[in-house]
Amino acid sequence: MHLCHPARPRFCREVPNVRLSKLTQTIHIQDAAVDVEARGFTVLRALVPPDAVDAALRHIHLDVVRQGLPADTMGPWLWSSHWFPHLKWDPAIVALAWHLPDELREGELCDPQILLQPPDDGDDQALVPHIDQEPDWARDRGYRAIVGVALSPAHASNGGLVVWPFDAPDEPEPLDLEPGDVVVMHPKLPHSSGLNREGGIRYAVYFRFLERA
Repeated sequence: MHLCHPARPRFCREVPNVRLSKLTQTIHIQDAAVDVEARGFTVLRALVPPDAVDAALRHIHLDVVRQGLPADTMGPWLWSSHWFPHLKWDPAIVALAWHLPDELREGELCDPQILLQPPDDGDDQALVPHIDQEPDWARDRGYRAIVGVALSPAHASNGGLVVWPFDAPDEPEPLDLEPGDVVVMHPKLPHSSGLNREGGIRYAVYFRFLERA
């Protein structure tokens, strides 16, 4: 398959159709697809190997060392939940997708989303779920899948992902993820993030795949 974006032709390239972790070779993607259709999501544990996670984190942190992170730069990223947009097509970030099963990588890859969630100091508030919207250039094509790769631990106390399952829409479910875990979401799954009450930053990268034209 190809990972490409109409605005970034230099990164339109063939992704090696290889397995970079043993778990990817044995993953029961059919069972995962059943879970996504029935519940709206599934979690694939330890799918992305530690060296790939570390390479992505190192790439992000080295950018901070080299470029700094002033408040007027960080502010828009914080509110948009799209951090380091200038890094999103860099090899260390896109390489995370190479560890996904072929079935998840079908379709056209939209802009990868680097997400950081620093500690929150605001008051507790009710979570409001949302459904991701396709980019304008998609021209009525819908998402095939939304795939998130955890680069750090994620759970309720540090603002981890919360989903509203299809089979229990009135019972929001916080997900517990470890670095390298992958969450696969149905495009119509309502979801949100909680507040980070811990001392560290939560890291993740999201890949959204559109139906082919």
